[in-house]
Amino acid sequence: MSDDADDTRGEEIVFAMLLGVVFGATLGTTVLQDVTQGIVAGVVAGTIAALVFPAWTTQLFEAVTERLNE
Repeated sequence: MSDDADDTRGEEIVFAMLLGVVFGATLGTTVLQDVTQGIVAGVVAGTIAALVFPAWTTQLFEAVTERLNE
């Protein structure tokens, strides 16, 4: 594995964490009535999703990166 592949994987995990923060903040605000708990749950869920579903995370990361580069 090259250093580029390691960097990309790290970026994908951070990307999944950030998505988790967004969804967790929404969940925390609406359901839990506590944003902090929602954010923590979102980060954990995003990290686990990135590790369990790497192909899905890569696909979503590439789609978002492509949109941002337009």
